[in-house]
Amino acid sequence: MFDTTQLEALDVAFSVLGRFHLEAPDEETLAAFWELLDEWPLPGTAGATTGLELMRTARAAGEDAATIRADHARLYGHTAVARVAPYESVHRGKERLLFDEHTLQVRDTYRSLSLQAPRLNREPDDHLGLELDFLAQSCARALDALEQGSEPDAARYVRLGADFLRDHLLPWAPDMLERAVAAAGTRFMAGLAHLSLGALETYAEFTGVPQVA
Repeated sequence: MFDTTQLEALDVAFSVLGRFHLEAPDEETLAAFWELLDEWPLPGTAGATTGLELMRTARAAGEDAATIRADHARLYGHTAVARVAPYESVHRGKERLLFDEHTLQVRDTYRSLSLQAPRLNREPDDHLGLELDFLAQSCARALDALEQGSEPDAARYVRLGADFLRDHLLPWAPDMLERAVAAAGTRFMAGLAHLSLGALETYAEFTGVPQVA
């Protein structure tokens, strides 16, 4: 039997992380996040501990949405060349190019949950935020299956997420997130990277996927 509480926590955490990697929060979203910060659903890892500490420091220092948005753009290249490219293909492809074989593999995996990138063929499917959201979606589908009394379907959705973690996220995301920590100009973005590292560690433990050394 699956731990539904943990599945719910993973769903919430990866939904938030995926959203913030894709797009920096506006003032309203940021205010809501600050209010719920002490209820972060995935504590207990070094990444979570450091990430929460950085986020609390960011909140106390008054980092606002405009400051975070500028740092997000500087890091991920929305206004210039990326300091830390958030795309799997750039980190894993032989030519370090967008839309390579890894992008297409990710696209095919999204289809297993009837998902597709929101800007298909205009922006790469293998953005870190979209990949983290896939984990959230797999957890959400597993929870739905359990509510309907189908543990085999729940197991299938968890396996999809675990395979995706093993084949796509763990080979590149931890290194990319460490680079983001080093390059971040705000405590928020550094904290986001640490929280993401902690969440990946928690998910790997939950699914039994060995982590890349």
